[in-house]
Amino acid sequence: MFSFFKSKKNKPERQLNDASQLKPGDMLQIIDSFAYPAWLKGQMLKVADVQTYQYERSSDTEFVLETDSGQVVFLQIEKEDGEQWANFSIKIQRDDVDAIFTLDEFSRIFDEEDLTHLKTSNKPEKFNQFLANEYKQSEDPYVAYFHKQDFRNLALPRYESESGEPCEMICLESPQESHSLNIEIWDGGETEISLTLTRPITDIVDLFPGNAT
Repeated sequence: MFSFFKSKKNKPERQLNDASQLKPGDMLQIIDSFAYPAWLKGQMLKVADVQTYQYERSSDTEFVLETDSGQVVFLQIEKEDGEQWANFSIKIQRDDVDAIFTLDEFSRIFDEEDLTHLKTSNKPEKFNQFLANEYKQSEDPYVAYFHKQDFRNLALPRYESESGEPCEMICLESPQESHSLNIEIWDGGETEISLTLTRPITDIVDLFPGNAT
């Protein structure tokens, strides 16, 4: 006898072995550690989007993560000397900048020609784990092109092409390189400021694949 019905073969389950493989819909869990604020430590985060910062000779993939309560944190995975680090970033507002550094002190970043040394005046509790006591500008400002797209498996556009949104980036690091302060200046003068906490990649204790293919 012939069967008119073909059995369906189950698709192999997608394996997710490294945080650099994350796609929208995937989830990750952060270690339950006091190195993180209460809203982040031990939490399960969902990947909402994947985007790209393109530089003259390299690029960074950025994962947009959301908590159950809707708080957003950004993740970039840094590879250096065979090791991986998780750079978690949060955006802060003008009032936060004034509370942490004072606006007068912060404005020195833009006014001084030499690389800037910046001290933290205050550590508000909600930002405490994301703040160092001091920062030093690590390099001259440079231009990046932002793409709201995942280019990990695609050829990047030509640098300085019109497909990306340009911004000037200013980066300051703590002496221990455990924290950084990142400033993005966009066309029209809009400025975004992020606080970054650098942690071992092993702080991401579990990965859960979603429905992405």
